[in-house]
Amino acid sequence: MIGPHGSPTADPIRYEASALIAYATLLLQRWGCDPDVAGEVARHLVRADMSGQAGHGLLRVPQYFGQIERGELWPSARPRLVRDGGTTLVVDAQRGFGHFAMAFALSLLSERARQHGVACGALRQATHVGRLGEYTERCQESGLVLLASVGMAGTGVGGVAPFGGRERFMGANVWSIGVPGEDVAFVVDASLASIAVGKVHLARAEGRPLPEGCLADRGGRPSIDPEVYYAGGALLPMGGAVAGHKGYGLSMAAALLGALCMIGDPDPTLAGAPVREGAPAKGRAAGVFLIAIDPEAFGGASAYRSIVSDCVEAARGVASAPGVERVLVPGERSHAARERCAREGVRIAVPVRDELEAIGRRFGLAMPAPLGASPPAAFQEAHA
Repeated sequence: MIGPHGSPTADPIRYEASALIAYATLLLQRWGCDPDVAGEVARHLVRADMSGQAGHGLLRVPQYFGQIERGELWPSARPRLVRDGGTTLVVDAQRGFGHFAMAFALSLLSERARQHGVACGALRQATHVGRLGEYTERCQESGLVLLASVGMAGTGVGGVAPFGGRERFMGANVWSIGVPGEDVAFVVDASLASIAVGKVHLARAEGRPLPEGCLADRGGRPSIDPEVYYAGGALLPMGGAVAGHKGYGLSMAAALLGALCMIGDPDPTLAGAPVREGAPAKGRAAGVFLIAIDPEAFGGASAYRSIVSDCVEAARGVASAPGVERVLVPGERSHAARERCAREGVRIAVPVRDELEAIGRRFGLAMPAPLGASPPAAFQEAHA
């Protein structure tokens, strides 16, 4: 499937987004998901691919299937509200799909934020929640500010070493912030690792090397070979040798804030993160933390959107550095990528397509046809 290191065997294949969503929805339902859960997860995965974040896209399907087979992910589980303080909420995902649990939590938080101005929530027992920017985008589109973090830390947890260390101790913890403007989207979505784990998976699938400064082997020596990660190496925190202490600090903060969901939870799930066999449970911290803010409570949503838009436009107007066409603002690349996919189709790497096909066959499903080809009979029958 993969050619020489750094050389994928074929160009990505283009698909209609709606066809991929339909296929993933059917597949998830065959796994035991309720239709609304399957639809939410499928849309999230395909939208991640469309946003240029393939590491959170359909690439993850084999991971989820493996977790279901091992009993780590319960496809029929539904989230529930377990602690309600009015402006503070704790939602238990009950080891179901994290994407659906996040959507459930956001719906509650958005309602409370409009009532009280600010609302905070924590999500526990969640498996992988997907692209965090998806949720901040949704909130800013509805006129709310959202600050979201997901993190995990502890001996043998995740795949990222702390600054100055060579052993795995953290996940590729993420912060995301979405801010509403008048006609602009400002969305920061950043892992505090030097590179997201999903991008390591994708580089491995496509046979590409990693950028320098992202990865170290088990002895702490730098490497660009993604296989080193799977051999027990560790990713490095964002900032590298000069400022890695900043990425490390913010990453730990995400884990410790997320740990608010662990209070009273006897068996915390680390968001589907790998944990080294035999690693001690004591000292772990993990979870999702959310803060939703309604600008109306601070004097006027319309006035705030105007301030945001003016500042964003001013940033775009900054003179660009040599070789740079213009200054972009956070969220602009993802928006442009989705528009391009709507015109040209969603690109799926050949190895990812092959894995999706193989899993689908186990459940009597066939992948949809690429753009420009006729749908397979099995796919047509499934949609009849």
